[in-house]
Amino acid sequence: MAESPKKRWTLRTKKYILLLIVGWSVLMFVSLSWNWQVTHDNNLEKARLIARSFYDLTIEFRRWGALHGGVYVPITDTLQPNPYLTVAERDITTTTGRKLTLVNPAWMTRQVFELISKRSALPIISHLTSLNYINPVNRPDAWEETALREFERGAKEFSSETVISDEPYMRIMRPFRTEEACLKCHGHQGYKLGDIRGGISISVPLRPHFEAETKEQKALLMSHALLWLIGTGGIMLFSRNIQRHQRHIVESEEKYRILFESNPHPMWVYDIETYRFLTVNDAAVKHYGYTRGEFLSMTIKDIRPAEDVTPLMENVARVTTGLDKAGVWRHRKKDGALIYVEITSHTVDFGGRRAEIVLANDVTDSLKLEDQLRHSQKMEAIGLLAGGVAHDFNNVLTAIIGYGNLLQMKMAPTDPLRTYAESILTTSQRAAQLTKSLLTFSRKQVVNPQPLELNGIIMRVEKLLKRLIREDIELRTELTHRSTMVMADSIQVEQMLMNLVTNARDAMPRGGRLTITSAVVDLDAEFVAAHQYGKPGPYVRITVADTGDGMDERTRERIFEPFFTTKEMGKGTGLGLATVYGIIKQHRGFIDVESAPGAGTSFHLYFPLIPKSAEDSSGRADVALSGGTETILVAEDDEMIRILTRSVLMEFGYQVIEARDGDDAVRVFRENRDRVDLLLLDVIMPRKNGKAAYEEIREIRPGIKALFMSGYSADMVSNEGILEKGISFISKPVSPTELLLKVREVLDKKGA
Repeated sequence: MAESPKKRWTLRTKKYILLLIVGWSVLMFVSLSWNWQVTHDNNLEKARLIARSFYDLTIEFRRWGALHGGVYVPITDTLQPNPYLTVAERDITTTTGRKLTLVNPAWMTRQVFELISKRSALPIISHLTSLNYINPVNRPDAWEETALREFERGAKEFSSETVISDEPYMRIMRPFRTEEACLKCHGHQGYKLGDIRGGISISVPLRPHFEAETKEQKALLMSHALLWLIGTGGIMLFSRNIQRHQRHIVESEEKYRILFESNPHPMWVYDIETYRFLTVNDAAVKHYGYTRGEFLSMTIKDIRPAEDVTPLMENVARVTTGLDKAGVWRHRKKDGALIYVEITSHTVDFGGRRAEIVLANDVTDSLKLEDQLRHSQKMEAIGLLAGGVAHDFNNVLTAIIGYGNLLQMKMAPTDPLRTYAESILTTSQRAAQLTKSLLTFSRKQVVNPQPLELNGIIMRVEKLLKRLIREDIELRTELTHRSTMVMADSIQVEQMLMNLVTNARDAMPRGGRLTITSAVVDLDAEFVAAHQYGKPGPYVRITVADTGDGMDERTRERIFEPFFTTKEMGKGTGLGLATVYGIIKQHRGFIDVESAPGAGTSFHLYFPLIPKSAEDSSGRADVALSGGTETILVAEDDEMIRILTRSVLMEFGYQVIEARDGDDAVRVFRENRDRVDLLLLDVIMPRKNGKAAYEEIREIRPGIKALFMSGYSADMVSNEGILEKGISFISKPVSPTELLLKVREVLDKKGA
């Protein structure tokens, strides 16, 4: 039979009372132990103070004796000259014939303390000693030798509790240094002013101190016992009030229990003053991952991210009676996952406390779908912008690259200006690559997909990738043995791998491990539904994983945005990952990222798998750069590009006929129909585009060869029907070398 809440609270109260008594007892025991030890330490310190006082007295006594050259006393049977004192005036005879001998400070000190040890109520032991002693009586014992060694290492005092003749003593020792007066007797030993010459140990008996300590400790024991009785009685006295208060809580909770346990959404009640959870339902325990006990030990601030706590406090401060729709908030589950919840609450009286009952509706999935839609729209807008400006950029770059190449061709290898021309071309190529990256991101770059093995590309570029990283980074490749045949542009896949490896290198400034793996996976409908992208079917998954710094969630959400970078100014364009995103989308694949601060980052690239029977095709063989004598009709609306193209072609022997637009191209061809060997047409031109002009010219002369050129994005070129099979095409910006090779290739091709 289930235990009633009231009985459960009674048992819990008794348990808390018992814990309080145990805690009070532990506190009293700790206090007694601490005071017990302090009493002992204080008595030891008193003994040290006595020892230090005797030491100071001894030192002043010795200093007085040394300053006055010692004391002369009569020689008797019990007091003979000191054989270890080698000064010239040790023994003297007075004018009356009385014989005296010099007593040095060490001898006087020893005799005084012998009298103290015999006559004093507190027999204190003193011993003068040195590592370089003369009199065997001054030889140090083991304790004193240890102290003297410590003095040589810089110690100012050495003390400890020890036993002498079965009696406890506090023993201390301090060094004394060589003074001017000391050199009279000890200068022959090699001492100089300031040298440590030895020390004096003072031993104070501890028995009287221990007897006083025993009395103090008895008083402590009695006082703590009395305090323990008072505290325990107080705990028992207030236990009834605690039980009465808890019964009220149980009665209030019962009013809401049915509502809590039957509701499928997380619900809880919290104290408006302390923010503590007072109760939670089963749905909250299941959804957030905390146990009921963990919830009841927390406050509503504990399930919020730190940056949301201040707005939460402001919202709670505005709570009034009645219903409150607080809107959407972020909550953190026990596993660290952030969710978005729509909060509805109502004030209640809970066991005499002003509280609020809360219903939390998880809207994370619906918000994620909205974010994906907004992200897709934003990326599309950026892509349209990139494609729109590409044409003008490419025309300008074509002119710069073209005239730069012509300038370089005209220069001798030793021309001092040649380096300037090379710098212009290098910078132009970088600008051209930037434009291509923008078009790749926007999925508007012209690609040449062919059946190829991704494993083969990884193995081919592995050596190049090793050159991109530092020596403190280990590169590993773990490739599947299954077929990884996909339809892809090998150049773009290589660029994608290099971008990811470069990004991983920069994320590991202190070195680490970089792993590239391949696998063939079958994505089911459940995976697609969970990730909201892709289609079910077989995929080749390429994973580039590093052990670097990792990223937080906010950074992870923005990494594919163009020009967004976490690197320092001047160390990144912000197009590396945007380019990767564009390439994978252009290949009908998708990308997934796993990362956390301090846990590294893994990029998973998914390419649709194709049957292995598909034939791999290779690029065309390199063609030697050569010209010709054929006649070429160049139709280009941009005058700068048209003049450049004419100059390049004529430089290599070709005859050139110019046209300003599509209509002009048709007109010029009619006038020179038997002379023209090749049409070089811009795709997008005013009055009549390149494809329309080509179709009209073919009606005049079927079989005419044509080469199309454009700086526009792939979708605009495709819309004009240029990318269909069998039509030759070259993208701007184009260098003179690329143009000449392509022209020669089209002219030498058999058929139309």
